[in-house]
Amino acid sequence: MLSKELSVFKLDHHFEVLMVLATQETPVTQNKLTELLQIDKSRTAVIVFDLEKRGLVQIKINPNDRRQHYVSLSPSALTSIPHIEVTIQKINQLAEAGIEQQKLSTFFEVSQMIQQNLVRIGVKN
Repeated sequence: MLSKELSVFKLDHHFEVLMVLATQETPVTQNKLTELLQIDKSRTAVIVFDLEKRGLVQIKINPNDRRQHYVSLSPSALTSIPHIEVTIQKINQLAEAGIEQQKLSTFFEVSQMIQQNLVRIGVKN
């Protein structure tokens, strides 16, 4: 539904990357972005490359360590963030309609516990 609502951006489901970057006060390394998104490094690299090609992120090499790449939102992406946030909020309201707050809180709590378990499993393997 989010992709349909925001189809004008043609992001192939990479809204979460833009939203994560929007919450960062300074550019983050590609490795830090990988941690924040909880996906593998190669997937992050492909997404970042695609977003850079579309002019939505900027990548700068750390002059002190050329292996590090800092990723930040481009000016054009920054102007899109408010529209994306409003759309996400609208979809969340539609998805949560008619569900008691206590049930939603329990759902999010259990979802977070499942995610933590899966992260722990990934660390062990």
